[in-house]
Amino acid sequence: MQREYDDKLAEGIEAKTLENPEFQADAIRGRGESGTGYDLELTQPLKLSQITGARQRYAGYLSDAASTEQSYEILKVINETTALYTRLWLLQERRKIAEHSAEGAKSMSKLVKSAAGQGQTSAAASHLFSADAAKLESDVGALDAELRQARTDLAKMTGRHFIQAELQRPAFSAVPESTEALVAFAKDRANLRNIIKSRIKAAEERLSVANQDSGFEFGPRLVAARSPDGDEKSYGIGVALRIPLWNQNDAERKRAEASLRQVKTEADIFAGVPPEETIAELQQSAIALQKRADSYFDAILPGYRKSYELTQSMFRQGQADALEVWKVREKLYQTENEALAAVVEAINTRGNLELELGGKLEEIK
Repeated sequence: MQREYDDKLAEGIEAKTLENPEFQADAIRGRGESGTGYDLELTQPLKLSQITGARQRYAGYLSDAASTEQSYEILKVINETTALYTRLWLLQERRKIAEHSAEGAKSMSKLVKSAAGQGQTSAAASHLFSADAAKLESDVGALDAELRQARTDLAKMTGRHFIQAELQRPAFSAVPESTEALVAFAKDRANLRNIIKSRIKAAEERLSVANQDSGFEFGPRLVAARSPDGDEKSYGIGVALRIPLWNQNDAERKRAEASLRQVKTEADIFAGVPPEETIAELQQSAIALQKRADSYFDAILPGYRKSYELTQSMFRQGQADALEVWKVREKLYQTENEALAAVVEAINTRGNLELELGGKLEEIK
């Protein structure tokens, strides 16, 4: 990102920097004369866009666009890193759940087998729990493989290893309830809409520079001369003109027109959907999904876990069938994985909202 930013700044510096002056010096010595004279000329090439200030404006717009794009790209990397962290956390927690569930299935299989031997339940339930235990152990192996890949991806992104790391559930501030506050925050932030605006300004000025430079080029000149005997000296000023007979800057004008046409097309696409509408839609999605994720951990999962504990206790007391225990355990396992997926979905939606805004939600006062 820093290299791309520096490249754009270099383009701006190149656009506004004057060409180096040309200096010509000739020594003159007449036949039969002992002295040496000289002719000196200093020429400074100038383009019309340099005289009007168009190149300086173009360089300024390039710098503004580069700064906005850099901020946006940094935000993208932050959110991509967050997404990778969240995926690693998700796999870590899924592995824990699968491992814990496999142990529970094994334990229940033994209990059911013992109860079946005493004629208290069907032996089929014992096979059901043992098959589940085998399947869950297989899932643990597959999750280990995914964990290794996810750790590698995050290590490449951050330059740190996570082999022994115990990741915590990502926690964030609440999504602001005021749409007006989000719209106001996004107005001057580094988001795609503002990037396109800055690109349009730079592209328009680039085309203006290209058009201005399609005509004559100027070269103010300073001249000085002295005769070989030193009796005659002269000084003067002049101008050199480069006549646009064959090259009228057509190639650069064509490129500038294409660049401007592209960014204006992108602007037209965004203009079809007002920012207030997009931000409000993403805001409501982020709020709803965050509440859903919190609800899983605060209310839904505790209820299912309590239900599973009670059903197991009832089975031991002969008040519940083994299949009832299996059904509740399956529902708990499914809900635990749904809860993890809900967190990931909430974080991804939050990231989409932040990209639309051009900044982190924690920055909003």
